[in-house]
Amino acid sequence: MCPNVIPIRLVLIDICVTALLEIADGLEDAHDMACYLEAMDSNHRLWRAVTELGATEGWIVPHHSEFAIHLSSTGGRGVDDGDIDALVAINRRMARSLAGSGDLARIRTRVRLAYRESGCNGFCPWLLALMDKKVRVCILAAAGGERDTAVSA
Repeated sequence: MCPNVIPIRLVLIDICVTALLEIADGLEDAHDMACYLEAMDSNHRLWRAVTELGATEGWIVPHHSEFAIHLSSTGGRGVDDGDIDALVAINRRMARSLAGSGDLARIRTRVRLAYRESGCNGFCPWLLALMDKKVRVCILAAAGGERDTAVSA
């Protein structure tokens, strides 16, 4: 990171919104089995984190989350195109819900800028790592510590 750049502190919801949209795109665009399996695994990790964070952050997580977690955990076995379309729609609907009146394109751009500044490789793995970190922080906070909804990139 350049020393003259002010690091972007991301809000957890922006990270989740971006991850939901990115992984929906990955599911939709998977062109071979490796990409498909990676997208399914990412979607599984994403929904486990969203469900956990929803409980600690007070988000309204739809009952579809159980479907998303279960279907994404199958390794692709027994999943058809209709199921993938449903997962994509669920991800996008949850992203819009979390964003509220926020501009989805602007949120994604801001998160991408923070990613570029981080110097990390792999956008979706970076997003999921931030979410996993925040899940651990929320669990510790629930056990008696402080809560902070900003995440340092």
